[in-house]
Amino acid sequence: MKSLLPLLLAALLSSAPALAQNAPPEPAAKPSTSPEVDAPLPSPPKITRWENAGMTPIEAREWQSYNFSPNDAANWKRAGFAPLVARTWSDKGFDADEAREWLNSSKNNRSLMADLDQSDPGQWKREGFTPADRVAWWEAGFAFEDAVLLTRAGMSPAEAAWNGHEKLKTLRGGPAAAAEPASATKPGATAETSTGGLPSLQSIWNVVGSYVKFGLTVFIAFIAGGLAFFLLRRRDLNRHLKADIAADAPESELPPSVEQADTTAPAGKHRPARRFALLRSSNPHCVHCKSLNVRQSRMHPHRFAGINFTEYFRCKQCGRHFAIVSYTPILAAGGGVVLILTFITSGFIYMLSLVH
Repeated sequence: MKSLLPLLLAALLSSAPALAQNAPPEPAAKPSTSPEVDAPLPSPPKITRWENAGMTPIEAREWQSYNFSPNDAANWKRAGFAPLVARTWSDKGFDADEAREWLNSSKNNRSLMADLDQSDPGQWKREGFTPADRVAWWEAGFAFEDAVLLTRAGMSPAEAAWNGHEKLKTLRGGPAAAAEPASATKPGATAETSTGGLPSLQSIWNVVGSYVKFGLTVFIAFIAGGLAFFLLRRRDLNRHLKADIAADAPESELPPSVEQADTTAPAGKHRPARRFALLRSSNPHCVHCKSLNVRQSRMHPHRFAGINFTEYFRCKQCGRHFAIVSYTPILAAGGGVVLILTFITSGFIYMLSLVH
């Protein structure tokens, strides 16, 4: 055993130089940190000629008609927009990538508020919102106007989903609405609010008030013009009637001499005398002799749109015909038509305001 120890020691000493000659393992290669690798990728070259935009001449002329440069037209076409749609988005301050991002965010979110909110993406962008912010507010159940109010009040979409409606009542109603006691609420107020009561008269008047005022103005002008025409026409007819009566009166009290009428002379067309009246009387009198013994003539009355405004009568005492003219039915019918059209138009406009 003692003879083996020197041999083992000699073997160990002879193997030590061989272990020392083996190179130590090299550490793993570190990634290169040169400035060329860390630098961002260069932007693609800008297209300055329509021939390099990848379009046909017809497409290039169409994009050029909407005042697009070759580079912008290529970007908008690459984003999948038509020239007219691209011009609309560009006028609102969007580039091609932003427009596509906003458009995709609305397509991927089909919540109820996304269908109810009719605001423009440009409005959201002007208030500092991103497409993700708009989707978050939609999912919280708020449209653009409510989102702006709550954001200015310092609420996030997650917070507004829990307490946003109470905050909106405070912001819109002021401190008085927030401090209103619950005991002052009527018993049926909650049920009326939940079922959605009829709109108030004030809200309806705010929408159709201007149109109703215009219709009433037209109605008053129509009636005033008709009355003015009636008064002027009656004055002229009364003046002519007095002149005719004065011409028919004898110059002396002697009985007129009987002369044989010339039967060969052609009879001229005689127009019966007329009298204007604001309202029709149940007992008309003759305009010549003032007799009440009159009957309705067989002459056809004058009509306008089916409305009778001139009636002919014959006096049984003097045997002469006369007419009574009254434009009041025409004025009443015309005024009624104006009022009906005004109310129908106002109702139609109010229905459109509820839809939009």
